Amino acid sequence: MDVMNLSLIQSLPFPLCSPKEQEIMVAEIEAIDMEIENLEKSMGEQLLLTNSLRQSILKKAFSGQLVPQDPNDEPASVLLERIRAEKAKQTPKPRRKRKPRKEAVL
Repeated sequence: MDVMNLSLIQSLPFPLCSPKEQEIMVAEIEAIDMEIENLEKSMGEQLLLTNSLRQSILKKAFSGQLVPQDPNDEPASVLLERIRAEKAKQTPKPRRKRKPRKEAVL
């Protein structure tokens, strides 16, 4: 088994880019970084727009503006009152008594 020591490390080739190549790489990395920042900003704006549109659609849905309304449909208040009246007519079912739990013997 070889031991890593300073003389072994110093003998290994270590490629080094020229300053011009380093400048080109840095410029490319900075351009990519700027593009990422622009995409993140755009995604944030699109998310806000999406949330706004969702709220707008929900508002229209609850106010009955998404589909044509049938004039023969009864108002929601009448429907709710009818449901309440039907519930009031029903007799509640008797509840079953729970069996007492058996305590564990230790």
